[in-house]
Amino acid sequence: MICRQRIVTVLTTTAIAYSICSPTEAANLVGVAQSKSREPVANDLDHSLQNDIGAALGADPALDGCSVAVSSRSGQVTLSGSVRDAVQLARVLQTAMSVSGVRHIDNALEVGDPSILSASVHGTR
Repeated sequence: MICRQRIVTVLTTTAIAYSICSPTEAANLVGVAQSKSREPVANDLDHSLQNDIGAALGADPALDGCSVAVSSRSGQVTLSGSVRDAVQLARVLQTAMSVSGVRHIDNALEVGDPSILSASVHGTR
């Protein structure tokens, strides 16, 4: 994710470069500013870990019908969303933990379909 400060840095560098340099030199300076504003390697690893967990969950046919969002920070993974039952919950946790790079899992998953629960509360089906 690009933060505000990185955007400001690139825009400021671009404005200054084009006002004091030739277009070719300015383009080179802007390229340097963009490459230096790249996210740290840790964020790339977190993103890769999220993708790997998502792929592992998606590849398991026993997990059809569940809705799981994955976030990660330095190997600390948070799973949120909903699963059908306790068996599916255990399977999601086991699958996520088996992915290389996962150090700890914070379980924020709900058991049961929230849309069914809200429909029964409101008296609709």
